[in-house]
Amino acid sequence: MFRDFKPDWVALIFIAAYHVLLVVGLPIYLLIQRPSAALLLGSLALVTLCLLAITAGYHRLYAHRTYRVKKPAEWFMVFFGTLAAEGSIFRWAHDHRLHHRHVDGPGDPYGTEKGFWHSHLIWMLKEGDPIDPKYIRDLKDNRMLIIQDRYYGVFVTLTNLIAVGGLWALTGDLLGAVVIGFLLRTFVVHHCTWFINSLAHMWGSKPYSSEHSAVNNLILAFLTLGEGYHNYHHTFAGDYRNGVRWYQFDPPKYLIWVLSKLGLAWDLKRTDPLMIKKKLVQADQKLLINHLTRLDIHEHAQPLIEAVEKMSEKISSSIVSAKALMDRYRSLDRRQNRVEIKELRRRFREVKQEIAADLKTWRRLCQTVLSMQPAVQAA
Repeated sequence: MFRDFKPDWVALIFIAAYHVLLVVGLPIYLLIQRPSAALLLGSLALVTLCLLAITAGYHRLYAHRTYRVKKPAEWFMVFFGTLAAEGSIFRWAHDHRLHHRHVDGPGDPYGTEKGFWHSHLIWMLKEGDPIDPKYIRDLKDNRMLIIQDRYYGVFVTLTNLIAVGGLWALTGDLLGAVVIGFLLRTFVVHHCTWFINSLAHMWGSKPYSSEHSAVNNLILAFLTLGEGYHNYHHTFAGDYRNGVRWYQFDPPKYLIWVLSKLGLAWDLKRTDPLMIKKKLVQADQKLLINHLTRLDIHEHAQPLIEAVEKMSEKISSSIVSAKALMDRYRSLDRRQNRVEIKELRRRFREVKQEIAADLKTWRRLCQTVLSMQPAVQAA
């Protein structure tokens, strides 16, 4: 198993060392004294800021370019992303883009086909391939990122010294600042992030697409500060949101939105709601047909399969028509094309009403099909 394993000694020593020091140091510290509320709250704040910088910055800003920011917001992302000690932005974005390009395949750096521990941790302990410039061409002209990558070891050391020193100054507890504010904080941030590479491809639902292993999981959304809606993300990777429903826990979505209202972010990319509905119907279609094919002894299975395919095709076609109408409407000059704009609005309303009616029929069809059970054969 480990015959071709070439370790990345820097990563291996760092990750092993802080785990060992935490296992040894935390019990000793708790025997010596009780952590203060200021230490716990300060460490929790650092965990939150690091996770936000990874999710909103490393992931959605740099790896996927789902929005753009001005320098003050970028400084925040780079500082706390560096503090998280997850590698330079060039390396992180490079590996993540490879993951999306080759998800579940041989080129996926942390594909789950090799098991939980490989995707969660082991892949980082191996010597990785050099960064291929073609995967980060859009990032290479950012001087801040160039400097961060070139002097990453210096910056990750300095940011963590600043964080530990700040906690020490705040609490007067140097040992606590090291054990809780550095070791435990790093452990929590790392494993919460790593869960996205491992559990978020193993444990959850697939409402948007079953073509890849990524899943949606509410618990992981809380643990990772909004990254748990991973099935949506892998289906619509160009969206700055992961949780698109109002009730879904996705703090980076709100951070990015607030930054845009403050004039610090712009060009927020969103997937068209109609395209989301289309993908949901297509995912439902696969689920229903898979269910019906297991009912091959049921006399009504084949007609229902045909009904599912026909209704899915009708809804998808209507959504494509609605999207074309909306795109045409947005491209027109409001002052010079008033007659056409009025007609486009009328036609768009009609298509939306047709889609709404068809979706009601679709939901009833889904309920009917999923309630069916295999026919019982006579003995």
